[in-house]
Amino acid sequence: MSPTATPAAPTAAKWTCDGCGMIVSRMDGERTGFPEAWAQAEQGLICLICRRELAAEEAIAAAPSDCPVGTRAELRRAALIEFEVRRNPDHPDGVIARTCRSSAPAVAKARARLGLAEPPAAKPRTG
Repeated sequence: MSPTATPAAPTAAKWTCDGCGMIVSRMDGERTGFPEAWAQAEQGLICLICRRELAAEEAIAAAPSDCPVGTRAELRRAALIEFEVRRNPDHPDGVIARTCRSSAPAVAKARARLGLAEPPAAKPRTG
């Protein structure tokens, strides 16, 4: 775990991802709370990018070793979508689809696989 970020410390001058080494801090050097999308995992403190990568890697690792490359790509994409649906179940399918560079129907299928309800309908933009 990074010396600048421990689970016991609610704030730190900087937070370092143990996966990729990315550092998050305030420009003014003030202590700040734990980054919202980061998580404490077996690998240590990890950023959202590394969390997504871990979800994809776990799905691929669970696949048979003789799994075709195209199937591995599909498993990776499905794992990323499922990760985002679990992380933000109240986000509309279209928002999650854009985050994952996928489609809203693919997100809806992931919700169905996970047994999660559809999010509330997005409010139309005004103005």
